[in-house]
Amino acid sequence: MPKVSAFTLPMVQLQQVAQSSGLEWINSNPERVALIQAAIAAEPRPVHVPRERPAPLVLEEGPLILVETKRDLSQLHMPFEESHNP
Repeated sequence: MPKVSAFTLPMVQLQQVAQSSGLEWINSNPERVALIQAAIAAEPRPVHVPRERPAPLVLEEGPLILVETKRDLSQLHMPFEESHNP
């Protein structure tokens, strides 16, 4: 692969384009940018803590069991069915 060279902005041309449009070109302070980039590079990398995987499920190999979930509510006594005698 060919080596990519650094690109420098044509500052004079950019300032002329901005001025011709009625704008003012503002550029970052390169010293401050270098300071911040150095501070970012000096920060320690966060420690990678791997996620703990849950234990695998153990499936039972026995026969299936039918569980009846429908109840016969006709014989069930409900509290609101009581008659209140004043």
